Amino acid sequence: ESTGTHLLFNHLKDVSFFMKDHNFKIVRANQHFYERLGFREESEILGKDDFELFPKPLAKNFRKDDEKVLNTSEAMLGLVELFLNRQGLPDWYITNKLPVMNGKRKVIGVMGTVQRLDQKDGLATSDELVAGVIARMHENPGNMSPFAEIAKSLNLSHRQLDRRFKDATGLNPQKFLNKKRIELACEKLRSHRNQISDIAIDLGYCDQSAFTAQFRQCMGMTPRKYRSEFRK
Repeated sequence: ESTGTHLLFNHLKDVSFFMKDHNFKIVRANQHFYERLGFREESEILGKDDFELFPKPLAKNFRKDDEKVLNTSEAMLGLVELFLNRQGLPDWYITNKLPVMNGKRKVIGVMGTVQRLDQKDGLATSDELVAGVIARMHENPGNMSPFAEIAKSLNLSHRQLDRRFKDATGLNPQKFLNKKRIELACEKLRSHRNQISDIAIDLGYCDQSAFTAQFRQCMGMTPRKYRSEFRK
């Protein structure tokens, strides 16, 4: 790795860069990465792994992806991942992970970039059709028609709607809706005393089990665990 490359990543706006060795320890990190985690110098983060830097459920998800890159030598690009701030609020990021090779083409680590998924809730998009669909999600995320039906009502194919939606927001409609539902679920779990089963139904899940499975996949913990840790 050249010094120039490292300096370049320090000057990329709002992009975090990291590099880990085969033991998943941080060996390089740009300024945006370590400052976002509360450190002042790169030296303070070197030698640490995700379990020392993030909540355990998130660290487990990150480790799983890192292991896949190491074991397959294949990049994982465009991952939409969740981070929690100290108040337990979910924030969404796009992560790219690539293998680090030595001169003999042997994988010796993982490097990647992390950038906030800046959608401004999608409402600022210049695509009025997509903005209209997003507005419906905001108004009633628990009672959305199937997206194939929505596309038909807009004189589009399902594939056309997916493509326009992804161009505007970075996600297809279903993933965007799932994201919105999880954000609302976190808010309700932190602020309300509603039964988890009621929250699940309000957000459009068929039952509490389906909600719990989706929540765990995104958050790395169950709704009950999240509520116990972050309830106001």
